[in-house]
Amino acid sequence: MRLLEYSQTARDRYASLHANCARASIYQAPAWLDLWKHLGADVLLVELNSETIVPFVCRGSGSWRRAYSLPFDTYGGPVTPHANGPVLFEHAIEPLGKASVRMVDFGSGVASHNGAARRLTCHIVDLAQGYDAAAGRYQDANRRLIRQAGERGVSVSIMNDRAGLDAFYHLHVRTVARYGARALPRSFFQTLFDTLVPAGLATFYLARHGNDVVAGNLVLRWRDRASDWMWVYDDRQSALRATNLLIDRAIHDEAARGSSELNLGASPNDRLGSVRFKQSFGAQPFEYTIYTHTAAWVGMAQQMRAGVNRLGARLRVLVEP
Repeated sequence: MRLLEYSQTARDRYASLHANCARASIYQAPAWLDLWKHLGADVLLVELNSETIVPFVCRGSGSWRRAYSLPFDTYGGPVTPHANGPVLFEHAIEPLGKASVRMVDFGSGVASHNGAARRLTCHIVDLAQGYDAAAGRYQDANRRLIRQAGERGVSVSIMNDRAGLDAFYHLHVRTVARYGARALPRSFFQTLFDTLVPAGLATFYLARHGNDVVAGNLVLRWRDRASDWMWVYDDRQSALRATNLLIDRAIHDEAARGSSELNLGASPNDRLGSVRFKQSFGAQPFEYTIYTHTAAWVGMAQQMRAGVNRLGARLRVLVEP
């Protein structure tokens, strides 16, 4: 095992492994890691053997160092062209020293000696048989809501300019505030728009009602696997059902591209409304695991910061025009 700085040489080697990994995702792609590097994060690669590398995005320093196998625990983990048997979590994080670590296993075969595992579920729409087959699995109530969105004057288009990005970002800030979370910087979306969109790895959608942008969607993809990564919306316009229309458009477009699946994202067990919403599109559950090693002081600091973030977010919602 060895720790590799994200130099051009290491990136090229990693890119070669990623290109030959049948189950690789956009969240493991060098272009996604480049995005975080551009925004000032440290990117490190843990080489477990000649055919297996785990990418980590790191923040903080010293005892406060945190390493994520991918930001937001999205669907990453070890990148390897072969099923070489289980990767031991404790061995994979050893080169990272005393850093607090979160490492995702999205079907790569990870095991742990200390039981530091948490099972999560996402929901995936099967696109292998095309849009008509996928739409045929929608629940009747969802079909009705999609139809109503159009009848109420909602239209969906692909975002392609700065004004659209500003509108998308405004809705992102409002959406995450409802859940007490911190918004990503606008530069994140600008860099993603400038790099991943031209490469065909991302598409921004906007839903409009008259002259107002009422919702948006960001879809990422790698080869035939797509991920509906971020929905943003104006909660005051929920009755328009714009999100239903946006997801239907994403399913249609990804099927037309030849994608075999569209992942609608993590579905926490305590958010049954989110689970039912995804199931209304015929999405099926897929379980994956997050392994965690967290220093005690980092855990306490994270809890305190989460509380501050929730309070600040609620205040922002109150003053939002």
